[in-house]
Amino acid sequence: MNIYTQQYTDRMIGDFEVPAAWFQSLNPFFIITLAPVLAAIWVKLGKREPNSPVKFALALFFLAAGFLCMVGAVLEQGGDSSVKTSMLWLVGAFFFHTLGELCLSPIGLSLVTKLAPLRLASLMMGAWFGFNAIANYVAGLVGSHVGELGAMAIFSGIAITAVICGVILLLFANTLVKWMHGAEQGSVSNAEQVEEQQAQIA
Repeated sequence: MNIYTQQYTDRMIGDFEVPAAWFQSLNPFFIITLAPVLAAIWVKLGKREPNSPVKFALALFFLAAGFLCMVGAVLEQGGDSSVKTSMLWLVGAFFFHTLGELCLSPIGLSLVTKLAPLRLASLMMGAWFGFNAIANYVAGLVGSHVGELGAMAIFSGIAITAVICGVILLLFANTLVKWMHGAEQGSVSNAEQVEEQQAQIA
């Protein structure tokens, strides 16, 4: 996406060209602005709040939506690599990718602490970030083939893969919750206890 931003995106606002690196600030900006909104939605849903595997599936669907925005950018080019695409496609992609990150990263870290054996908790936390590093390395390898395969093949391929994985995760969500040995139910019961205490205070 950084390569696409640099080479194929119209970054002009009047006479000013937005530096490609500035688009990297969209992710932290959306994290700061969307995290409270998403947290409020989970609280508002109460007992209807989706469990962790479902949130992971939502993250994959948001990932797919972000890459569909990039597919839209490629379609805007119409096969002509000299055509510059709108910056709004990138903004949309970062928006959906950040939503996906918010559905996955904090919840995943929480699950590591809940599910890992106490003596292995630190090791498992390190493994979580280790696999993040591997994923970023693989992303670099995939991005290096953009010239051979084309942006459309890469963006659409990732979107399709994300949707398939999300559907599989949804199908096995309840089974995964059962394998968590009550970790999910425990979090729900704690939330219910907080609600009951608040009601008693009121």
